[in-house]
Amino acid sequence: MSGRGLRYRDPVVWSVRAAFWIVLAFLGVPLLILAAVSFHPGRFMTFPPQGFSLRWYETLFTNSQWTDAIRNSLVVAFASALLATAMALILALVLDRYPVRFGAVFRQLGMLPLFLPPVIMGVAYVSFFYAIGFSGRIENLIIAHAVFNAPFPLMLISAGLGKVGKELEESAMNLGARPGVVLRTVTLPLIRADVFAGALLAFILSLNEYIVAFLVAGFTVVTLPIELFASLRYSYSPVIAAASVVFILGTAVLVAVADRMAGGLWD
Repeated sequence: MSGRGLRYRDPVVWSVRAAFWIVLAFLGVPLLILAAVSFHPGRFMTFPPQGFSLRWYETLFTNSQWTDAIRNSLVVAFASALLATAMALILALVLDRYPVRFGAVFRQLGMLPLFLPPVIMGVAYVSFFYAIGFSGRIENLIIAHAVFNAPFPLMLISAGLGKVGKELEESAMNLGARPGVVLRTVTLPLIRADVFAGALLAFILSLNEYIVAFLVAGFTVVTLPIELFASLRYSYSPVIAAASVVFILGTAVLVAVADRMAGGLWD
């Protein structure tokens, strides 16, 4: 018997393969059902769908309730991703390229939001914004999401700086380039993929964030995750499934782009 046949008859190999397909089905089947439900022409989510219709996708992109939520999510995600990446880039550059006393402590502080439950961050920002009299604005959500998601671009940018040796920067300075010129023409081009991947990852996480958004936004700013959860309380309209499908597809595309730009986030 060939070695290939022996490998397929090995109980361990067979078990691993079976577990793989079980996990894949566990992850994929609910998404396929959700996609099928989104095409149901009736007023309530039903599986299997009794017909085929795109009316709920049309509703998603024409109803102001949903379009406002999508717009708010995109604005918050884009602005918070830029802010989170800027903060992460500054912190990573200072800690990696300059001697800073208690640098390890500052790096740990930069990573702290990663280990805090979202509800704690949400309550902290609600209390903070209320105390300074600056509540009920979309800017609050942008700031909260930026701080909460900053550890992810910080990790990617720090890893990128770790792979870039200081020899090129030192050579440029020896040739008379100022530190600012070296940063703009040498360092940043070498880590631009990591910076972009970090920004894209922060954008994705902001789009998906519900707890911090719900606590900080209150009843004044409605994002897509907030609208999805609110709609589930009062109805089971297929527009919820349509919004979920669009959300999942958009997130999957962005994750693929981020993974490609970073050269494989999980490699």
